[in-house]
Amino acid sequence: MMSPRKEQGFTLIEIAIVMVVVTLFLGGIFVGGAAVMENARTATLLGQIKDLAAASRDFKSRYGYFPGDLPNAATLISTDGVVSSSCSYPAVGNVGNGIVDTTNESRCALEHLVKARMLSKVELSGSNYLIPHPFGGGDVTLSVMPATRENAVRVTNLPCKYALRIDDKLDNASTTPLASGSVIGIGSMNVAISGCVTGGANDPVGLILVRY
Repeated sequence: MMSPRKEQGFTLIEIAIVMVVVTLFLGGIFVGGAAVMENARTATLLGQIKDLAAASRDFKSRYGYFPGDLPNAATLISTDGVVSSSCSYPAVGNVGNGIVDTTNESRCALEHLVKARMLSKVELSGSNYLIPHPFGGGDVTLSVMPATRENAVRVTNLPCKYALRIDDKLDNASTTPLASGSVIGIGSMNVAISGCVTGGANDPVGLILVRY
């Protein structure tokens, strides 16, 4: 009569091989998932830039001025509540000159768009409207190109890696990233930069300006 066959467990080598395979599998999932999240956040930021530029152009078509640069906004915009007194100013100084070129105009641009029901994906922080970008620590609003005096969408405090991605997506004319064309970069010292390196002095980029 034959004796029953003894069952044998995994050897240490077999267990080690299984652990390596599982580690590689989980690592691939993590890396792939991180890449998907990065692409999704880049797409979100691109959408924020394009939506704000489009809303600004539509506002200009309706009111004859760009948001933030509209004189006497409280008397003209009555679609969704009252424009605050700090964002309803007479046509003096830079107001009404066709450019969103002061700090207050930039701050009020989003309020004008919200009150006109032309922009909804914003947050309210105290009395200020904000569009936080998906990479944290910065926001999206309207401003002006310093050299050409053209209206632009401004993105603040953007990691270098993603600033270069935005430049690549929106600035086919520029051969040097962030240096010229439709997208330019401004460093932490408030001066124009020709590019950035991840982990370098201009990472994150103080702000990028996207002409529209």
